[in-house]
Amino acid sequence: MPDIILKWSLPFREINDARWHAYGLYAYLRPRNPEILYIGKAVGRTILQRLNDSDKESLFIDLAKQRDIRGVRVIVAQIQANQNLTTQLILDVESLLIHEIKPWGNIQSSLSRDISRPGLVVNCKGKAWPFPKRTFRDL
Repeated sequence: MPDIILKWSLPFREINDARWHAYGLYAYLRPRNPEILYIGKAVGRTILQRLNDSDKESLFIDLAKQRDIRGVRVIVAQIQANQNLTTQLILDVESLLIHEIKPWGNIQSSLSRDISRPGLVVNCKGKAWPFPKRTFRDL
């Protein structure tokens, strides 16, 4: 049984959708393509706040200039854990996904990995999850 189950979904466009106001993991996808462009975490700030943070400006500028992408779809993960859900655990899950998937916008984080939790198993579920691989193991 996985340590972490991530149920990925696409939040509604309405701003009052609770998934926008949650903490946890999110990903940016190409608008009409299942490519994962970026994986991020919202700890201490909501997913909506992270989407609007100024540190994302350079990512969106680079997407437009280098990839001709002028908008993203956002998917969010409801996290189910068989252990206490801590900030460090969320960081470890994010790091594992980035290291395995290597999203274009996380290239710096995908080259080296300072965070690991040997034995961690993460399973990604939900119709919104676009990547063919669904189970990730930290060795």
